[in-house]
Amino acid sequence: MRAFVAIEVEPAGTEEAPRRAPEHLTLDFLGEIDPAQVPAIVAALGTVGAATRPFDLVLDGIGAFPSPARPRVVWVGATEGRAEVVELARQVEAALRPIGFPSPREAFEPHLTLFRVRSDRDRRRAIDLLERRIAPPGPRRVAVDRFVLKESVLEARGAIHRTLATVPLRGAPTEGAAA
Repeated sequence: MRAFVAIEVEPAGTEEAPRRAPEHLTLDFLGEIDPAQVPAIVAALGTVGAATRPFDLVLDGIGAFPSPARPRVVWVGATEGRAEVVELARQVEAALRPIGFPSPREAFEPHLTLFRVRSDRDRRRAIDLLERRIAPPGPRRVAVDRFVLKESVLEARGAIHRTLATVPLRGAPTEGAAA
C-alpha cells in the first residue's frame, strides 16, 4: 500500500459549499509499504506525538514546484508555525529511519497543494496566480493538535485517502505557558 504522514487541514469554504474531505500537508511520503509495517510505523509516530506540543499554523503565500517559471504543482506555504512544521517533519523522518524509511532526497518545504498542472488551462491558471493576476487564497489559521498516517489508493479519478492512524500531539507546554 502507498502511505504518507500528514497534517490534515479542513478545507476552506463557506456554509453554502458542499463539505469536502480534509486537505493535507504532507510531512513524509513513505511510498509503498507492507501492511505488516503499520504497527511499527504507528509506534514510532506515537513517540513523536508524545514529545510534540500542539501549535498554530498559518497557511499563506503562493508558490510552485519545481519553480514559478515551470509550475507543475501550485501550493500555499506556511508562515506562522513554519518552524514547528519543519521540526515535526524532521522528527517524523528521524523516528521512521530506524525502521527502514530513508531520509527524503529533497529539503522539506511545508505546503498545501492547491492543484497540479496537467493541462494548458492549468498552466494559464498557475501563471495567473503566481503573477497575481488572480488573487491567491487568503490566509488560513489551523490548530495543529494531531497528525495522521494515511493510505493513498490511486484511481482513475484521482487518489483516495484513508486514515490508518491518528497521532495526537501531547507534548508538555513550555515553562510559563498556560496549562
